[in-house]
Amino acid sequence: MRHNKEEFMRTMKRVAAVALSVVVLMTSGVSAKAAVTDVQPAKSSSEAVLKWAKKVGEPFDEKTYANNTVSKIKLVGNYLYVADDAKHRIMKIDKKDGTILKEQKYCDESYIQGYVSSIGYGDGKVYVGYDNGRVQAFDENTLESLWITDENKNAINADFVFTNGKLYFGTTAKTTDWYDNGAPFSYYVVTTSDDDKTKPDEEKTMKKVVESKTGKFYSKKGVVLGKYIVISDTAGTLTMIDTTNDKVTDTKDIGEAFSGNITYDEMTGTIYFVAGTNDLYGIKVSADGKLKDEKKVRLYETGYSATTPEVYNGKVYVSGSKGKAFQDKGYMAVADVSSDKYKVNYTVELSNYSQCEPTIVKTGENSVRVYFTINDEPGGIYAIEDSKDATSATLETVYEPTGDIKNTGCMSDVVVDEDGTIYFANDSKYIMSVGKKVEDTKKSDIITVKPVTKTVKSTRSVKLTWKKKKSAKGYVIYAKAGKGKYKKVTTVGKKTSKTIKVNKDSSYKFKVKPYKLTKKNKKKYFKTYAAKAKFGSKTVKVTFKNVTGFASYKVEMKAGKAAYKTVKTTNKGGTITYTKKKAKVGTTYKFHLKGINKANGKTVSVVIK
Repeated sequence: MRHNKEEFMRTMKRVAAVALSVVVLMTSGVSAKAAVTDVQPAKSSSEAVLKWAKKVGEPFDEKTYANNTVSKIKLVGNYLYVADDAKHRIMKIDKKDGTILKEQKYCDESYIQGYVSSIGYGDGKVYVGYDNGRVQAFDENTLESLWITDENKNAINADFVFTNGKLYFGTTAKTTDWYDNGAPFSYYVVTTSDDDKTKPDEEKTMKKVVESKTGKFYSKKGVVLGKYIVISDTAGTLTMIDTTNDKVTDTKDIGEAFSGNITYDEMTGTIYFVAGTNDLYGIKVSADGKLKDEKKVRLYETGYSATTPEVYNGKVYVSGSKGKAFQDKGYMAVADVSSDKYKVNYTVELSNYSQCEPTIVKTGENSVRVYFTINDEPGGIYAIEDSKDATSATLETVYEPTGDIKNTGCMSDVVVDEDGTIYFANDSKYIMSVGKKVEDTKKSDIITVKPVTKTVKSTRSVKLTWKKKKSAKGYVIYAKAGKGKYKKVTTVGKKTSKTIKVNKDSSYKFKVKPYKLTKKNKKKYFKTYAAKAKFGSKTVKVTFKNVTGFASYKVEMKAGKAAYKTVKTTNKGGTITYTKKKAKVGTTYKFHLKGINKANGKTVSVVIK
């Protein structure tokens, strides 16, 4: 029976979504979570602007039924990496303008990826998994092939996890025999070192770590918890792996089909995922790699979820379907997991359900904006805003593509860089870069941002003493810097000593002028005479003004020829000061200020000039 393009694509999406009661996306699983950031992307369609769109693949082939898979994008520094089956290649793309800087063919042009595919990164290498059961490693700079694994009888179609020089991944059925469950399917590890640099096709052996009895590892991603990895199969079995020896430390069968992935809250030591009929689970993980107490709450009474939750500040954000994929509406749920009993705060209806891991943007101490894509036409970016006591939210359109880049499906994550630019892709086989519109500086209501200013002031304490003048009621203290003139510093009473501060960059002389009071209470001055000076410690004070735009700040100091080191951290902008007490005389002190944000799982710091 022949199918047209639309029917076939919908069939494949059902396969990838019903075996979705079979799937999901991913989570970072590290302390600096990839999907939680401080930077501020465009928050609505009025702010968003398409910076560029780059076609990186070809549409579904109606004659051969080739899907022409384009992998999920991987952002590493200033580059995007993506694999394309139409031309059997991996690409390195400049994130600024979408230029393809380098591309490299797969090991064999007959190789293809699975229907929904991810590429991996780690150890200076990019990894592509093939439908024939092999994994190939490419150099991140040159894209030259470094090695390829031995062949597995099942497809590599799970998200890669790199940790401690090893790559972890799972298998599922090949696209040619999707419904053949005669496998078993397994979870593997391979070392990532390039052992023979003379052979671009050096063959490395993958090692089986876990074998699933009844499930697959389709689109599954392990989560790193210190020295452990937790992974699940689609049958609902969780497995803890000690990465130091790749031994299983614990397993847990939740008794429900589990198509999605796991996220981890380091603050509470809890993993979260959705299984069965939209049941949100929370399971404690012990320090010795054991799966402990379990809690759960039902997010919606019908349907399922095959996606990845994200957790932040005691709340879990996750999407699901209210019924059948591509027929019924979806939802984005906000669940409170901070108390003993989990509860659903509210859900927001979606045209279909989101199959990406939400990206959490911190907008305040207790408020966030949650970004995601929806697997429905036109394949765009959406968001909701949530705060501490919120009981509802409104779906906000951030960006919707038009023309050739509009499509009926989108399973892409919302990837945000340190500048707040969003990168994503949909089934049009275009990668898109979405930024903020530039404000019209001619508008009268525009707010001019003042530049950051820095002042450094060095002073020394000086203790002055002088001879007592009989009948004196007080003394006027004068100071002369270098070859300058004497200037009044201050006036004191009958005491014969005073500690003052002077600029450390000059030599000084001091004198005092005694005075007495006449009957008319007027001052009568005596002849001036010298005061002895004992120089004390040096103090250096730096002041930064008009500081704004970052989540936190670091003041760094350089003493003489030494390296810069952090001397102060703060979350408050505006005016930031730091005082170096007991500074060394003769040593030059320099300062700079760094602004800090978190983006794409990394802490990004920038020297503010």
